[in-house]
Parts: sequence; C-alpha cells; structure tokens
Amino acid sequence: MNLLIKLALRYLLSVRGSTLVISLIAFVGISLSVSAVLLTMGAFSGFQKALKEKILSTTPHIIVSVLNDDFVVKEDELRKLPDIKKIEYVVLYSGVISKEGRVHAVSVKGLRDLKGNGILVGEGLADILGIEKGQELTLISPLGVRTPLGFVPKVGQFKVVGFIKTGAMHQDYFTVAMPVEEAEKFFGDSWQMKGYEIYLKDPYQAQEVKKKVESIFGFSAIVRSWIDLNQQLFNALQLEKVAIFFVLLLMTTLSSFNITSLLFLKVRDKVRDIAVLRTYGFKRRDIMLTFLLQGIILGLGGALFGITLALVGQFLINQYKLIRVPADVYLMDHIPCAIEPTDLAITFLVALFISLMASLAPSYRASKLSVVEILRKD
Repeated sequence: MNLLIKLALRYLLSVRGSTLVISLIAFVGISLSVSAVLLTMGAFSGFQKALKEKILSTTPHIIVSVLNDDFVVKEDELRKLPDIKKIEYVVLYSGVISKEGRVHAVSVKGLRDLKGNGILVGEGLADILGIEKGQELTLISPLGVRTPLGFVPKVGQFKVVGFIKTGAMHQDYFTVAMPVEEAEKFFGDSWQMKGYEIYLKDPYQAQEVKKKVESIFGFSAIVRSWIDLNQQLFNALQLEKVAIFFVLLLMTTLSSFNITSLLFLKVRDKVRDIAVLRTYGFKRRDIMLTFLLQGIILGLGGALFGITLALVGQFLINQYKLIRVPADVYLMDHIPCAIEPTDLAITFLVALFISLMASLAPSYRASKLSVVEILRKD
C-alpha cells in the first residue's frame, strides 16, 4: 500500500504537460466548495442560535393561561419546582392609547411587581407617537362600560413613568405595562389572558418543566413553552438550511468533474507506465487503486484545506461582525457564524465520497488497459 501511495503522489505532482495545473484547479475547486458549504451552514446555525437567545431574553420560557376566574392559585406549588428561576403573575388586556389625536392599539400587561399609578410604554411605540417620560396618555378600554345608551368606551389618564426596551417588536411597539391592581380596576373582567409567566434556570429544559407545570394545574389552565410558540419558525429555518445544504453540495459535485478530467489525462499520459507496472507484476486492482488514491488524496487535501478556510472565515466573520443585517427586522444587527461539528463531519465525508465517485471511471479505465495492445502500438 505504501508503494501505491508513493506512486499516486508522484503521478499527482507530476509537472509534465498541464496535469499539474488541472490538479491545482481540482484542489482549489474542492476547497472553495467545502468552505462555502460550511460557512453558509455556519451562518444558518449562528442565526438560529442568536435568534433563540434573543427570544429567550425577551419572552417567558413557559406561559400558563388560566381558563376562568375560578382557577385555584397554585403559585406556591410552582415555586417548589427546582427548575424555576422566576414567576410573574400577569393579566393581559386589549386597549388603545391616544396622544394628541393619534391612537394606537396596544396590549396592556398588568404586572404585580410594578408600583404606583404610572405606566411603562414600549420604546418603539414612544418613538412613533413622540411620547416622553412624565407625560400623560389617554388609555381607552374598547369594551367600556354599560350605560342606558349601550356600551361606552372607558377612558383614563395615566402618567408615563418609564419605557420598555427588549428588542422584540411585539413588546417595544405594541405593549404597555402597568400595576396589575390598576389594570384590574380600569379594565375590570375584560381580560384576554390571565396566568403566569415562568422563567427557567435552563430554558432548554422547557418541555420537561412544562409537563410538571401541567400536572400542577391539570385542566384548569393551558401551558405552553417557548418551544411550542416558536416551533413553526424553527422548523422553517431548519428546512431552509437542509435545502441550501443540498444546493451547495452541487458545487462540490461540479468541482469533482475536474478530478475525473485530471485522471483521464493521467491515464492517457501514463499508458507506458501502466504497461511496465503490469509487466513487473502489478495486478489490475493495483492499477485501479493507484488512480483511485490520486482522486482520494485530492479530495482529502481539498476538504481539509476547505475546512481550514471555513474556520478562518468563521473567526473573521465573528470578530469583525461582517454579516450585517437590519436590527429592526432580524432582532440583531449582525449574524454570527457557528459551524456545528455535525455539519463539518457530514460535509467532509460527502466531499470524500464525491471525490471517490469521480475517480472510479478513469481508474476502471486504467485497470482495463491491455498490456499487449499498449506494447503493440508502441
């Protein structure tokens, strides 16, 4: 085997004719295609990871929605769970805020840990309406109160005591927060959701903790985790990643055609060598293996160099934040690159497999050359 490897390397690095140039082209083609696949997959993985972190930093990990006002408060039982970091009792209402004749529909969140008679306004909403701290806003309850003339919207004046900034559009542009006592007093029983927002020590254990919470509340509440709420989004991103992976693999397949062309040229140039080797006892499988090794060496070297390029590219992308995106659309100002070991291993093995397949036809052709015919032509 050592002799075959030495012979394959000698043929591969031969400077006769244009074969060395074709060898370099094949090597570079495989390297670039492998690095392109890995960097693209790394960008997808990095985006998913950053998006999950952004979601986890701005939304509760588990939401408990009670079904009616008669639910049994089981907060003490929740706090006994070792996985839970924080519990917030919340009540959500639909409302409308008005400032100088401009109105905006909002979701009003009543929170237990807010004090005073003021409200917090999403920063994006404040920018749209020109709201400043200390100003008074008009808050309207669409359901209102019953009068002899029918339902009349309930209107109240509330002072802005602060702003909400999370980076999540649904909170920064559509949310107002106020003390739960004031919210219940103003809106009455017209709540949209009442329950608990639960934050976990390990958000990725949300599905396991969700089952424990469900066992506490039984059928009196609906329990959903952040994974349930964003499952469709992550499934769509994963599907796109798989689709792009197969499209980019076509680049590696096209690059492998250079290996096929190179080896056919090698077979043509080395017919005399093949005849001599056969005369000295080389079998057909040895000849075939010699040319197969050339393709495998090219694929192996190109794949390893491509992986190196991808890792260097990943470092530069993350260090200098090269992939810039609109923060108001993607919830982040740049996309990090995170090449996963699984993607790296699959890409490496597929590149080797494609290189092997590209080497089969010319290698088989070399093994089928007849020594008698070669010597007769010479």
